[in-house]
Amino acid sequence: MEDNTNSRTDPRRLARFLAIQYLFTKLQEDKSHVGYKVFEPNSLLSILEEKKFSGKLYEELIEGVEENTEELDATIQKYAPAWPLDQINPVDLIVLRVAVFEGFVGKLTPIKVVINEAVDLSKALSSEKSGKFVNGVLGAILNNQTLTDGPASK
Repeated sequence: MEDNTNSRTDPRRLARFLAIQYLFTKLQEDKSHVGYKVFEPNSLLSILEEKKFSGKLYEELIEGVEENTEELDATIQKYAPAWPLDQINPVDLIVLRVAVFEGFVGKLTPIKVVINEAVDLSKALSSEKSGKFVNGVLGAILNNQTLTDGPASK
């Protein structure tokens, strides 16, 4: 059986990518207060066939991150104490928020898959160093498993 987890056409990966784009532009709009236009994925999504991305995951990620931002940020700050949130690269911050929600809070996807996806997306959207940073933060959370009720690899 072929593993499509790392495929650029994987519907769940595309959903994560689109959610990160949306949340990133929303963060930038919130910071600027000068009419920064939020990325509206509807035009892009209408171009994509529905079967090419997981609309359900996309919606769950955006809703989950928006509803749990304070909890997600507190967790990220706890496991990256040397990096105040406003000093974390905004792309990395969004990737971390999405990953912490998806794997630890919402438990939508197995945690090890979430970590691999977050590292890959941070490398693709930011830098190689970002991948290491994201991996370190998520690995610290996994090792402490303070947000999970059971085995992290479930």
